[in-house]
This record gives sequence, structure tokens and C-alpha cells, in this order.
Amino acid sequence: QGPMEFQGVGIVLSFDDKKPAEPKEVALSVSNLTVTDSRGVQRVKDVSFDVRAGEIVGIAGVSGNGQSELLEALAGMRSVTAGTLQIAGETIDLAKTPVNPAEMRQKSMAHVPEDRHRAGLVNSFAEYENSILGYHNDPAYSKGLFLDIAGIKRLAEAEIEKYDIRPPNPLLKTASFSGGNQQKIVLAREIERDPEVMLVGQPTRGVDIGAIEFIHRRLIELRDEGKAILLVSVELDEIRGMSDRVLVMFDGRVVGERPPDASESELGLLMAGVEGEAV
Repeated sequence: QGPMEFQGVGIVLSFDDKKPAEPKEVALSVSNLTVTDSRGVQRVKDVSFDVRAGEIVGIAGVSGNGQSELLEALAGMRSVTAGTLQIAGETIDLAKTPVNPAEMRQKSMAHVPEDRHRAGLVNSFAEYENSILGYHNDPAYSKGLFLDIAGIKRLAEAEIEKYDIRPPNPLLKTASFSGGNQQKIVLAREIERDPEVMLVGQPTRGVDIGAIEFIHRRLIELRDEGKAILLVSVELDEIRGMSDRVLVMFDGRVVGERPPDASESELGLLMAGVEGEAV
């Protein structure tokens, strides 16, 4: 596989130094997943795939073809009509035993949602408050019956330094940060819990070029550390540059799997629902 590049906002980011993946055991296995929305429309249709430790599996597709519903179902944010999930040595029938985001976090799954404003942050909260959002019941953040505010602020300051979040002020309202720095707040919160599986949706949407490069490098480092990453992005160049395997979704189904160096035309045909090799 030759060098991969991501062309975003007029600047090309190179993946020349990305090492080949060394996949290990299956960390996340999805079987026959079907998701039906509140209007009775099937958004995800009998989808099955595995993600191994030490690899990034990208899901390519035109927006609205089930990727968002798939990610939310796996994160415990959306109910499932049928399907099983294997994670952390456990098999879960998601239709019979619905899960919620807190339960999935306990199974060492982290989630970077596609829409950070809707599902990843509370913009009226300070940065340090968002740094524990969803994890606030962790005993590590408690001091007796109350939250250890001073300790949480110290941890937030450490994350701010490690992830180069600017301005470096844990007391600042999250609404006052740029899109790139807001995304870093979400990534820092999820990554620092040391999950075995990461669900990552649209990691560079509305993000400046410097943050894009930081986010890409951090996700690749996580892969090299042995984490299993499921990546959803509508940016085909991002999927090709970041992924070790590419699954293509169309009309709620996985219609093909390709290596990341597959041609844009081949992937584009699959994304349009045309199966077979590009000609």
C-alpha cells in the first residue's frame, strides 16, 4: 500500500508514516444488527462485521445510509430491533437486553459522537465539567457524598496540556472554545479512560486543520497501542487514509469490504449501491 493523503480545506495531510496494522483478537463483533426508527423505517439492515484489536475499520457511505444509526445503536443510544454484540468476552442480544451508554462504557467502549454539540458536550458547562461528562459517577471523582471538584479541575488541567486544548482554562465555558478544541475535549475525555474499543463518528467535522492532524495522529497511535477503532466519516479521503479495512454502507446494509487503497471510483460505485469492480 502506497502513501495515503487526506485533502481537507485546501491542505493535504500525509499518512506516509502510518505503519501497517497488526490486528490481534476480535474486540468487537456485530451480528445481524437491525435498527428501526420511530416511523417504522429500517435504518440498519442485518449488518455483521468484526473489529480487531490494533486496527481501524472505516465505514464509508453517503450521509443518511445508516452509519449514524449504527454507531448510536452500538453506543447504547438507540434501540435495536435485532442483532447481537460481542464485547469484553460477553455476548449481548441487543433486542432482548437493551443497553445504555453507561453500560457500554463499563464494557470498555468509548464513543466520540458525530455531533459533539448534541451528544458530546454541554456548551453551557465549564471545560472541567465536560471533561467528566458521562463518567461523573466514577468513584475516582467523588469525595464522600460530593464530587471532588478540585481533583476534577486538576485532571482537566492535565488533559488540557496533553491534548493542547486552547485556551488552557478549565473554568471557561465550552461554548467559548473553537470547534477543534471542543473536539479535543471530547477526545481527551474518552481516550483517557483507556477503552479497548472506540466508536468515532465524524472526528474532524467542523475542525481546523491543526486539530485535524492532531486527531488523526492520536487515533493512529491508539490503533498502534492495540485499541479497536470503528470510524465513521463522510470524508472518503479520511476513511481511506485512516482505515485498515473499509466497509461500505448503502441503504442500511454493508454492501462491500475493500482495502483502503481501493480506487475512489470503486468505492464510489459501492456507495451508490452499484456492486462489483469499477470499470
